[in-house]
Amino acid sequence: MKSSARNQLNGVITQIVPAGGLCFLSILCGGETCIEAQISQSSLTRLKLAIGSTVVVMIKAPSVMLVTDLSPLELSAENCLPGVVKQVEQGVVNNVVTLALDTGAILTATVTLYSSETLALSPGQPVTAVFNANQVVIGVLV
Repeated sequence: MKSSARNQLNGVITQIVPAGGLCFLSILCGGETCIEAQISQSSLTRLKLAIGSTVVVMIKAPSVMLVTDLSPLELSAENCLPGVVKQVEQGVVNNVVTLALDTGAILTATVTLYSSETLALSPGQPVTAVFNANQVVIGVLV
């Protein structure tokens, strides 16, 4: 499978919760990283997903926000994954930031130059990757 999404993690569905035409999935990726996804009931049926199904979790890098200090906030985003900045690739308009999550998984975020400077992003800095469940795309191999 080829995709333009920078973030692609293999995982296994551990929970499916139907909610009014939508479904919330919990997906265990790489042993310890849990990603929450929101898909339609029709996508669940079309992809023949069930607990135990192996899937590819895709998150486009611009959908990943970075937070350097969550306290005292609580966020509505379903996915708040702690990690450390591994690399900052300078761009003209945006920077590409590679993160090593505390669970060992790697995620990439695209942030504006302004945000990168305001947050003073640099290798070794603790950050939290934040994204909503509806920004996650699920793929299956056929």
